[in-house]
Amino acid sequence: MSTLPRGSAPLVVKIGGAAGVDLDNVCADVAELRRRGEQVVVVNGGSEAGDSLLASLGMERPEALTASGNVVRLTNEAALRVLTMAWVGDVNKRAVLALLARGVEALGLCGADGRVLVARRRPPLKLQEGARTRIDRSHLAGEITEVNTRLLRVLLEAGQTPVLCPPAVTEEGVLVNVDADQVAASIASALGARALVMLSNVAGLLEDPADPTTLIRASDDVERVMGFAKGRMRYKLEAARRALAGGVPSAYVTASRIERPVLSALANEAGTQLTSPRKVAHAGA
Repeated sequence: MSTLPRGSAPLVVKIGGAAGVDLDNVCADVAELRRRGEQVVVVNGGSEAGDSLLASLGMERPEALTASGNVVRLTNEAALRVLTMAWVGDVNKRAVLALLARGVEALGLCGADGRVLVARRRPPLKLQEGARTRIDRSHLAGEITEVNTRLLRVLLEAGQTPVLCPPAVTEEGVLVNVDADQVAASIASALGARALVMLSNVAGLLEDPADPTTLIRASDDVERVMGFAKGRMRYKLEAARRALAGGVPSAYVTASRIERPVLSALANEAGTQLTSPRKVAHAGA
């Protein structure tokens, strides 16, 4: 995968899809960054919109227990069609429109467009149903294996702000569900981003999720603080770990509803900053 030239590293901003995320607030910061000459790639989730649309159609994504003891939400072909409508047709376009309204040239893409996000489909699931083990071959989920950085670079150099979202596409041309936080981390790593900022409906990583005063402001040890992450926050820390391992200097997790959420995070005024472990120089080295 190619990377952008040194000195022109973009910023990757992930807008969460849970309830309570302020899309307009985040887009206002993206517009300010663009006015400053920054290149920005936006990634949107859409969990709330997807679940709402499924419910309105009388559908659901059932939870199942794998043979290894993990709980997963199943995504079959019918469910993925509906989720794609929500992620691509609703949330993605709302983000594009919010940016356009602020003078930002924005272009919405899902993973299949230009094969911008290629994934490997996960193998069939072994599900535990009581004492019986069942093989589920209909689950459409995948892991990002390639980011089309050539396409993203063309768009960025043309002054566009790409707005990307799941699903991704396999080499065989099959749409698969991929985690949007992992999408953002993969893009940040592939583009050599200067930072990854993940916006959600919480202030950042809390030692006690019930106490906002226990915010962890910064850590260079993702493995250690992973123990404090609950629920969806674990996905964000996994994404941060992936981005840092891919060479991204900093990853941030912060709330979308605060004033100047992206800019405040980058200035270390809000949220949690995650970095790679500091390298200690040896005497005589």
